[in-house]
Amino acid sequence: MALTLLRLEDIKRCITMKEAIDVMEEAFKQLARREVIMPLRTPIPVFKENALTLSMPAYLPEQGALGLKVVSIFPNNLKKNLHSVQGVILLLDAKTGKVEALMEGAYLTALRTGAVSGLATKFLSDENAKHVAIIGAGAQAATQLEAIAAVRNIEQVSIWSRNKERANTLAETIQNHFEVKTYKKLETAIKDADIICTATASTEPLIHLKHIKPNVHINAIGSHTKDMREIANDVLANASVIVDQKSAALAEAGEIIHAIRNKVLKKTSLKELGKVISKHASPYYKKRLTVFKSVGLAIQDISIAQAVYWNAKERQLGTEFEL
Repeated sequence: MALTLLRLEDIKRCITMKEAIDVMEEAFKQLARREVIMPLRTPIPVFKENALTLSMPAYLPEQGALGLKVVSIFPNNLKKNLHSVQGVILLLDAKTGKVEALMEGAYLTALRTGAVSGLATKFLSDENAKHVAIIGAGAQAATQLEAIAAVRNIEQVSIWSRNKERANTLAETIQNHFEVKTYKKLETAIKDADIICTATASTEPLIHLKHIKPNVHINAIGSHTKDMREIANDVLANASVIVDQKSAALAEAGEIIHAIRNKVLKKTSLKELGKVISKHASPYYKKRLTVFKSVGLAIQDISIAQAVYWNAKERQLGTEFEL
């Protein structure tokens, strides 16, 4: 069996953030039309390491994209000077089932997560937004900012992280492109922001209503289990809340589960991103307080992996090998 191995350096040459956002838009529109097959992901808790390994399959018939991502989130890796997110994506030929490609998954996870935040920001935030606050300076932070800057004319970036060293490193990386400042107090970092991106592993709410502008747009992408929360109930109670998928959010998004359990949010009030962008309803949202809550979907991984694979074939990138 022959297949193509795509390493990190190959992947980065095969897709831009703007292209990734376009791929996300089409994938979410297909999801809204119920044209994809995507079981809920299967989590395997690794309790000794406070970690999680996920299996995420999907099939997008329109693209002929069929595959599986296996990804692990090991927060303690940071203490070992390792990336906290590790993963691979396996692509199959949708006509034969033959394995076509194996590719590095951690960067693609960050890229597609950033891209879906970019997509949400494109349709939900004020078009004149210029100030973004990045909360959390881990693996997701850079692609979150890259995606926001791809759809809005960002001039000012505020950064807050519990890890001051990583916050400073992120600031140094982007200081030639934006007016950048790191903050010791979270509430100071977010109080004037037009857009807020949270990418943390917090189990207690970080973003509270009294600290934010009334029409801010929030991308909440850090929490992905019932026990994790980044956004307070008072924010969710006053916001238009858009999720990547209702069933996934109700099963895995700690903020959503907690808010519904405490009767400050109704299941029926949740809107799915794919349906919002398909109905061209964005002018309604752009002057309101909005929260996009994403736990991550397999269609993101498989659709973007397919786009990378096609581009790699055109550019003759990757390594062929036999199993």
